[in-house]
Amino acid sequence: MFNRGLWYREWRNMRWMLLGVAVLFFLGITLGLVSDAERWQSQKDYYESSDFIKQQKENPEFKTSDEEMKTSLTVAYLAIPMYTNFVQEEYVEYMPFMFYFQVEMFFTLIKVSVFILGVLAVIFERYTRANRFTASLPYKRTHIIGVKMIMGIATIALSYLVSIGIGLTYFFRHIPTEYIQLEMAKFWTDVVGGLFTYILIFLLAILIGLLIGSPIAAAVVAFGVMLLPNVLNPTLDNLYKYIWPQGGEAGMTNLLRFEDYVNIFSPFSFESASLGAVIFSGVLSVCMVLAILVLYKKQHIERNGYLFAFSWVKWPFLILFSLFIGMETANLAVADTELTLIGYLSWGIGATIASFILALYILNKMRGLFQMSKTN
Repeated sequence: MFNRGLWYREWRNMRWMLLGVAVLFFLGITLGLVSDAERWQSQKDYYESSDFIKQQKENPEFKTSDEEMKTSLTVAYLAIPMYTNFVQEEYVEYMPFMFYFQVEMFFTLIKVSVFILGVLAVIFERYTRANRFTASLPYKRTHIIGVKMIMGIATIALSYLVSIGIGLTYFFRHIPTEYIQLEMAKFWTDVVGGLFTYILIFLLAILIGLLIGSPIAAAVVAFGVMLLPNVLNPTLDNLYKYIWPQGGEAGMTNLLRFEDYVNIFSPFSFESASLGAVIFSGVLSVCMVLAILVLYKKQHIERNGYLFAFSWVKWPFLILFSLFIGMETANLAVADTELTLIGYLSWGIGATIASFILALYILNKMRGLFQMSKTN
């Protein structure tokens, strides 16, 4: 694994994408936090401006209180929870300062670039059939994929830590101490959880590339996986309302805390300050690394272009795809009509069965649906 020739080869193959990921982390996080610091200052200057003071005097009915102004300038969260169940009591009525770097275009592109980095490591290599040349090299397969993962994870971790370190240092140096009241447990959950999120996205791209042989199909599967929280979380919410209608706020809080385990592929999306989801992300990362090592070692080069790189992937894929469609259909149905639990489950089960049959028909009858794919 520590052969210089192997490392040089992988660096040559991935160098521009590695540098691109590092640049996007800087643009999305560091410059985003710099922009947030300037926005905080402009907001404070506005409160102290003569125009604002004049407006306060002329419209006493809509006057902004001193408490509201101070709270809006208070930095309490890196990512404010969406639900008040997890917001400190003093910030329930008035919202503290909100970071905007997480909704900027470059921040979104970080997630895309990290996934593309994983795509480049495996899927693109298969698409160009360069993996045939790779297989002929005098290196163990586990060493080859190990170097790919180490380079990718090291680039992601270093870029993330440096970017967020520089950005937060700049931000806190430009904010007066009295306005910094971080909820430290939530802060560290977001920071550490964000790092594992990007690592998981990178590993997920490699894993999908090893299981799905067609590049277009792999991209479709990856898109579906990224949408999973948007489907699974509403499903959990609906089932909770049907099964435990008297659960109250305490029950909803427990459910939302559980949903953090679903949001591990979305950076800075944890509601609670619990480290459970962060630990789960770390354990899942290790499991994915082990799975990747095994799959890369056992992959068959002659299956280049097949829809499924391993024949056994077909049935789990069909089942998971059908469940995804079934859950989404049931969620759409309950949003438009008043359904009982039986009606909700009927929509979900019916759509699952129908989508399973349709997908099976397409796989068996409609050849050439995906570029470079074969029905197996």
